[in-house]
Amino acid sequence: MNGRRKSGAASTALKYFLLSAVFLLFAGPLAWMLSTMMKTKAETYKAPPSLLPESWNVDAFHRLFAIQPLMWKWIQNSFSISILVAAGAVISSSIVAYGFSRFQTKCRDRLFPIVLVTLMIPPSIMMIPSYVLFVKLGWIDTWLPLIVPAWLGGAYYIFLFRQFFLTIPQELDEATYLDGGNRWTVYARVVMPLSKPIIITTVIFAFVNSWLDFLGPFLYIKNSGLFTLSVGLQLLIGQTSQDFPALAAGAFISIIPIGLLYFFAQRYIVEGVVLTGSKG
Repeated sequence: MNGRRKSGAASTALKYFLLSAVFLLFAGPLAWMLSTMMKTKAETYKAPPSLLPESWNVDAFHRLFAIQPLMWKWIQNSFSISILVAAGAVISSSIVAYGFSRFQTKCRDRLFPIVLVTLMIPPSIMMIPSYVLFVKLGWIDTWLPLIVPAWLGGAYYIFLFRQFFLTIPQELDEATYLDGGNRWTVYARVVMPLSKPIIITTVIFAFVNSWLDFLGPFLYIKNSGLFTLSVGLQLLIGQTSQDFPALAAGAFISIIPIGLLYFFAQRYIVEGVVLTGSKG
């Protein structure tokens, strides 16, 4: 018995040690960023560096917005684009997934694998053809190349919605038809209201991907007034390369929306992703 207890205690200690190591690996850079943005410029050049600032202040935020007056504009642009992308991903992908999960057609089982195969196509391969297409459409230096593709459905989100819709009993559809409803009634009043977890999951994934996207805005947008925050922060590095507190303040601003989304909706993310794999 004593040997088993010692073995169990050692196993538990090892687990806590590994968890602590992983926690420090991910929390360390975040703690250093929070500390840096509260320091003065002089403190960041001291050797050896200190984790805690000598005097806590928010001067870095004042310098950040003073150096780059367009910062508020970039934040608003990022929010506008990300919200439109998230809305488009939910609406378009859910409609396509509804067809794959509810319509009994000959081509359904052949088309769905084709949709999944598109997940294997590297985005870099589509970069040049997409750019040429958007040039011919006259969409360069606008937000359209960043927003419109989200309203045409995404393979990953279609997969998530389709798998979740399969967990909803089709008896509810039949009851709706008996009450005089049609397919759109089933979609809008039955399926979607019951799909809150996967809707929230898709909104978060789409919002975060759009919020963090750098290559798309950098490639298609030339006007600094239309920049997103990710591109603006890259521009800021060239303007304040020696002001580390200001750069840390900008990085902190960029992660606030993501942190809030995951903090308040993590339960729905886990529920939505788990249920997508409960039925094939």
